Amino acid sequence: RTPATTAEGEGMLNEGANPGDYGEAEAPVEDGPLVCERSNFDALESFYVAGEGNEVFLEKIAEIKRRFVATRCVRGDGNCFYRSLMFCLFERCIGKPQEAKKLAAKLENFYSEGICGKGEGCLGYETVAIEMFYCECKAALEPLEKQVMDVEKERERLLEAFCDYAKSNGIVVFARLICSCYMQQNEMLYAAFLEFEGLTVREFALREVEPLGKEVEQLQIVATTQALDAPLRVVYLDRSPGGLNEHLLPEDEGPPGVARLAMLYRPGHYDILYPAPPAP
Repeated sequence: RTPATTAEGEGMLNEGANPGDYGEAEAPVEDGPLVCERSNFDALESFYVAGEGNEVFLEKIAEIKRRFVATRCVRGDGNCFYRSLMFCLFERCIGKPQEAKKLAAKLENFYSEGICGKGEGCLGYETVAIEMFYCECKAALEPLEKQVMDVEKERERLLEAFCDYAKSNGIVVFARLICSCYMQQNEMLYAAFLEFEGLTVREFALREVEPLGKEVEQLQIVATTQALDAPLRVVYLDRSPGGLNEHLLPEDEGPPGVARLAMLYRPGHYDILYPAPPAP
């Protein structure tokens, strides 16, 4: 089958959709890049300096600057969490071919056994409907499975892929399908949280996970990071009193030998953070 539609008639791919339907042909120029270059925190700080009553934000930014060396802004289009997470995972593989191969095997397993699989707990989508999304992930990751001679050149190539509207959205769609698949394969972990909404896990996945542009909630964040073995630190920049609040996923150490990715959360939006190296 092709990806199903929601009750409102909006699915990840509607019946009979063609490959170009998952992203606009060109990104709106006024919105800027989908993923920006690494930068310091000057622009973020300047944004809050210009406003009144923002002392709490400036104090937290000062703490962020002590703990993190850079940020990477991601377009706020409802897909920023998935786009940030996939970029972080791919970037982490630069110069680490074994890690790239491990991630590639995980993505291939979700593609063949979970998303396009026909057994219990599988999404059962037709390969022809999903292949294009998987291939965008594979094309971006495959060069990293070999020993990289020029790390910066590979980082530029990866950034270029994530800034290409069709390629980048293809990767985002596949990440959404991984989340959907993981939630439905582990239905008992999520069903209780949806009872008050009167939705099954499958209904929630079709309505809130798979369609492009749907913002994440806690359930999607937990499911996606667990599915991809991607321990995450989310740092909150908000008006809450006190120092920086953060959320660790999972709360324990996570998979052995896997460093936490980091994101900056401002209400409704995620950007990438780069932690400072540990003190010698």
